[in-house]
Amino acid sequence: MASAAGAVLHNWRLKLSALGLAIFLWWLVQTEPRNSETFSSIPILVEVADSVWTLAGPPIPAMAELRLGGPAREIFRLARAGTTLRVPIESVGSPDTLISLLREWVGLGEGTGLTVVSVSPASIRVSLEPAITVTLPLALRVLGEVPSDLALASQLVVSPSSVRIRGPASRLAGLDSVLLVPFDLQSVEQSGIFNVQVDTTGFVGAIVVPATSTLTVRVEDQVVRTLPALLVRVDAEGIGAELIVDPLAIAVQLTGARTLVTALDPNLVRIWVQPDQLQGMAEGEERQVRVQLEGVPELVTAVPEPDIVTVRRVVDPDVGGARGGR
Repeated sequence: MASAAGAVLHNWRLKLSALGLAIFLWWLVQTEPRNSETFSSIPILVEVADSVWTLAGPPIPAMAELRLGGPAREIFRLARAGTTLRVPIESVGSPDTLISLLREWVGLGEGTGLTVVSVSPASIRVSLEPAITVTLPLALRVLGEVPSDLALASQLVVSPSSVRIRGPASRLAGLDSVLLVPFDLQSVEQSGIFNVQVDTTGFVGAIVVPATSTLTVRVEDQVVRTLPALLVRVDAEGIGAELIVDPLAIAVQLTGARTLVTALDPNLVRIWVQPDQLQGMAEGEERQVRVQLEGVPELVTAVPEPDIVTVRRVVDPDVGGARGGR
């Protein structure tokens, strides 16, 4: 008996302090000011469990107004964190359904002490339609260009290149691709693999798998290289007369990723004048025409210097002599 009493009295000051703290916290919670607050523009999310059906559009209305009661600090927390009203539909009896909103569908979190005083509107109208599943390719969208000291060393690669999307038949039947959220190339500082979200704008009630794709970007230092004195080619046989080109050879400035630019064989670059630009030339006539380039790989920018040449059709002396003798 004495040992039991000793156990109770052992560290009695510490135990008494703990008891006092517990009583104080209980009193603090009980006396914490309670409040009520109205939350407007709360999103209404409809979740259709019936795999045969899906939403044809957003619910009407798509937002709710909630009046909540509870501890002021919890109301303040919820105001910052936000909440939603989730409407579950287990089975579909009609494509056009009126659903009464229940208070327990409001997400408040566990143990918050908050209660839903009222929900407005009392009901929403939901339109549904048969669902289909399709596989569609992803369409990449980019903004801007890589920083000026860098250049793309290979084409951008999206993986996976397609997604499966389940949604309303009326919206998916006419689609030929699914867009990705635009990717800002200006943000690239080095080669890497970046996550890009699928753009689900306008896909109300649709499920996209996967919802995220990866984009492989390979960059290198940007370099400039000049190919001097490349011959300008002109199809004189197609004109049926001798042609003189001035200048006969021009330089080409290449800009791009170091590997692509330095590995380029100048013998593969062809500078030429389109024959249709020279059709109908009279003897002695001169034309200024823009040259064309071939043999330059993608992602390399090639600028001929100059990009315009003068082509002159030579006067045929035999024809001129024959005319003079008449």
